[in-house]
Amino acid sequence: MHCWLCAVVGLCCFLPVGFAAEQMPDGRITFGVTAVGDTASWEFKPTRWGRYDIEATVSAGAAGSELQVEIAGQTLTARLPPNADGVNRTTVPVGRFYLAKSEPFTVRAGPKPGSTAPFTLGGITLRPAPEGDAVVQKPTGEILLRSRDATTHSVMMCYEPATNKNCLGYWGNPTDWADWEFTVMQPGAFDLEVWQGCGNGSGGSDVAVEVGGERFMFVVEETGHFQNFVPRRLGRVMLATVGKHSLAIKPQRKQGGAVMDIRQVKLVPVVSGDEPAPGARALVAANRVVFLGDSITYGGEWVEFVETWLRLKFPGASVGFLNLGLPSETVSGLSEPGHAGGAFPRPGLHERLGRVLEIAKPDLIVACYGMNDGIYYPFGEERTKAFQDAMRRLRERAAHEGVRVLHITPPVFDPMPYGGRTLPAGLAEYPTPYEGYNGVLDRYSEWLLKQRTNGWEIVDAHGPMNRFLADHRRADPKFLLASDGVHANTQGHWLIAREVLRHLGAPDALVSADTPDALAKFHPKGAEVLKLVQQRQRAQKDAWLTHVGHVRPGMSKGKPLADADREAAEVTEKLRALR
Repeated sequence: MHCWLCAVVGLCCFLPVGFAAEQMPDGRITFGVTAVGDTASWEFKPTRWGRYDIEATVSAGAAGSELQVEIAGQTLTARLPPNADGVNRTTVPVGRFYLAKSEPFTVRAGPKPGSTAPFTLGGITLRPAPEGDAVVQKPTGEILLRSRDATTHSVMMCYEPATNKNCLGYWGNPTDWADWEFTVMQPGAFDLEVWQGCGNGSGGSDVAVEVGGERFMFVVEETGHFQNFVPRRLGRVMLATVGKHSLAIKPQRKQGGAVMDIRQVKLVPVVSGDEPAPGARALVAANRVVFLGDSITYGGEWVEFVETWLRLKFPGASVGFLNLGLPSETVSGLSEPGHAGGAFPRPGLHERLGRVLEIAKPDLIVACYGMNDGIYYPFGEERTKAFQDAMRRLRERAAHEGVRVLHITPPVFDPMPYGGRTLPAGLAEYPTPYEGYNGVLDRYSEWLLKQRTNGWEIVDAHGPMNRFLADHRRADPKFLLASDGVHANTQGHWLIAREVLRHLGAPDALVSADTPDALAKFHPKGAEVLKLVQQRQRAQKDAWLTHVGHVRPGMSKGKPLADADREAAEVTEKLRALR
């Protein structure tokens, strides 16, 4: 009597059967045949969930042989290749399945009902598989390696699909590692950027990233939470050929309870020719940069100055700038009693942030908040905590979508234009601002600057504006940066812009200038480019604010979005012609 496991399928066989199941260090689960029977069956409890590729090892197959595998309630079949000698073994792909939980499951393997051709089964292997799509370099040149596109070689670490995670997590085993395969269409130099998160007390692990024949080491930083992701710039690699490449992340030493979580890895192309400084690389490589803030950002001059410099310095960059600043807005959601004469409370960013991310689809957010967040009252612990927590939420929601954030400290508040109408400390309410409100903004700015140690990118506009105002007021006691003490004039907008430009690597001749006239001196076409940038940004601003949606009354709806975008495209062509 023969059995299908050793000779001919279809003849009755009830010999005792023994099978071995084992999870290997690289995450494979092997189900080996140690005796014979007419149906192979295994019970197994895995250490990780996720997607697996099923492979069967077979021999002695003949034309028409079909294998059926039942696993965790799913059924897959495979037609086996003929192998007449009955000795050599062949690995046959059976299919791909998703194991939703790391709980015990059953595997059964045998001939598909109705199949009578002989074959021998040597075993079944489950091999960890990526859960996303094949990765191909974007037309912009960027290569985005998302966590779900990785192949994990692990007994614990896996892709966590929950919306608040969307990362490689459960990295408690330092021998677990992950890699990505991707296709390069435009060879060149790339800046390597790993988005990692790590809870307090677990930082300090050593990790290697291998790509392009090079090895980059980094030490995991604590980010306050495992799902609070920050970009880590590790260096530059040359990928010189079109075609398949790979990148691997391999922990070398675990310091705390877990190594880290990984949201994504980016390979950002280095712009040829005049190469951007480190602070400018993400901006130059972005498809779209969205500016968020209050009425000072909505006023927009500083945003226009920044874009103008980028167009002059990197004329080949295809990044789009979109100003979505909203007057009266706070990041914290706080509002003082009787705001706007009692007409409406201040809008909060988080009411619309989800729509900004979903509809505008930025690669980078530049956020300038704080001026309104203290609601013009004296310093208060609860208001400060609301500001800080909301800033963290902004970063967490942006990071969940793979969007990085560049923060700008709030501009200066000047009590002088109020002519003595500011109020002292100790009052229950402040229908006009507290006289020392700029000191509140000092403290908000100091807290933001301290977050640099947590990997936040911060541009300090507040400190330089404070010093500029004090220096000029010594010479001219009536000198102003804001006629109403809040809303910066053109020179004030330039001071904000030049600190952003300093961060982006603009030359000293530009960032030491006191007025935006320096842009015209920076390039013969500077004034012409600025005029076009202003036209394009102002055409889109109100239309996009309406399109994304907000709750602040009294705002212009702007042009229909299609008309605004059409005008913006026409202006963009004029900008390209100036190159």
